[in-house]
Amino acid sequence: MKKISVLFLAFLIFLQSNLNLDALDFEVALLPQIDFHMSDDFDNSLSTSLAFDLFPFTVRGRDKIGFGLQGGIAGIKAMTLETTPLYYGDLSLIYVCRIHDRFGAGAEFFGGFWQFPKVEDKGTDAQSGLHTGGRIFADFYAFPELKVGLFMGMSKFAYKPDDFAKKFDLGLSIKYSFTKGIFKQSSVELDECEKEPIFPVFYSYYNENPFGTLTFFNGEENRIDDVTVSVLIGEYMQNPKVCAKIDSVERNEVFSANLTAFLNETILNSLMAHKTEGKVIVSYRSLKKKVTFEKVLDFTALNRNAMSWDDDRRAAAFVSSHDGAANKISKFAKSLIIKNPQNDYTANISFARGIFATLKAYGISYVKDPTSPFTSNETKDVDFLQFPYQTLLYSGGDCDDLSILNCALFESIGISTAFITIPGHILMAIDAGVAPEKAAETIRDGRYIIAEGKTWIPLETTVCQENFEISRSTGYNQWKSASKKDEARLYPMSDAWKTYKAVSIPESDADIELPSFEKVLRYIK
Repeated sequence: MKKISVLFLAFLIFLQSNLNLDALDFEVALLPQIDFHMSDDFDNSLSTSLAFDLFPFTVRGRDKIGFGLQGGIAGIKAMTLETTPLYYGDLSLIYVCRIHDRFGAGAEFFGGFWQFPKVEDKGTDAQSGLHTGGRIFADFYAFPELKVGLFMGMSKFAYKPDDFAKKFDLGLSIKYSFTKGIFKQSSVELDECEKEPIFPVFYSYYNENPFGTLTFFNGEENRIDDVTVSVLIGEYMQNPKVCAKIDSVERNEVFSANLTAFLNETILNSLMAHKTEGKVIVSYRSLKKKVTFEKVLDFTALNRNAMSWDDDRRAAAFVSSHDGAANKISKFAKSLIIKNPQNDYTANISFARGIFATLKAYGISYVKDPTSPFTSNETKDVDFLQFPYQTLLYSGGDCDDLSILNCALFESIGISTAFITIPGHILMAIDAGVAPEKAAETIRDGRYIIAEGKTWIPLETTVCQENFEISRSTGYNQWKSASKKDEARLYPMSDAWKTYKAVSIPESDADIELPSFEKVLRYIK
């Protein structure tokens, strides 16, 4: 008795630690078979049974323990009788061992009652008794919900004083799982989700570059194939964007996908940070059956002026050569210089002198932003950058705003520009318009940079109310000082645009009042 109690306790502990009560499975099985009677009293015959099986327990990952209710009809034929039906009904205990994605095997033990009807013309009475037996089986998983297989077993129709019949069975089985076929939900789960805020100005960048990572767990009972992960943010997308394609994922393995999205330009209307709903769609084939899993997620879309400085080239997205207000300023300055030529080293430097004087006459001023992550070197914080037309409307900005404005002005008249970054600060440079090998003889004051196959003139934009020569000398001295410590970087705008496409805002064609020619000429002189 003591040994039985110990074994029972051990069995309960095993159940508690190994059974998965969530994996409930309900299936129906049709079992046509040949009955080989072990007595000469009855002939061999065909019979069939129907079973309803419930599998509430999962062990060892995908093995099943279940209970069933089955009933059948056996055709009994003896020398003295015509074929007469014998009815039986049983309760069963089943164990299924999933030995492969496609194959399983198991055993079933059953017990119940049988009944043989009265046959009046043969003078036999109705009989009944206990029915017990068992079978072993092998199944092939055609689909997750459909199995076909073979089985063999033995059963006994007990009666007193002698058993009514004993038989050996050999048959086929067709099993259909209602749980997996009709009520089935995907067993793929979202395991981890890392999302970054969405910066509207980078909406085209996200088509190829991720703003987060998703990790999934394959909880199906088998390998899954042709896995596709897509994302749809309904507010800013027309169709789902495929983020990842994976040939196959084994059972109990994880797989990841980078979050990318083909966002449309309407996200540039985002004037303040807000939550927007989206969903992640995972489609795959489980034993050739198409299955789809969807998970709703909240994404954060920031305002359109938001940017982070984890890559200094990102500011290039704000430098639009199609900015309407910037175009008015640049074309005004260019025409003024053409009508009033300057004795500068190159034409590009003369145009730079004209643009500097025009901005000064317009009233642009430097306004330090005390919360700017760039000046505090907190590169992962969110900064507020102005589009060129906004800096003109506000008549000022901080170092990044003024650099963006000046770059947009030069790019709009065909002069290449670059960002220059030093610790805690950003300025800009223009293409001097002279080949590097001729720079020394052309720009005799030596205040230039040879980089990326061009000759660059650095300009400090924050001294916008001083004069052009101070802008040149300050910009060059900052570059020279930081270069000695290997802390200066130059990023040509054309290269930065390859990754961070320039964004133009429709309302950039703002109505601004240009300064007078006379005032600009006075500042030039």
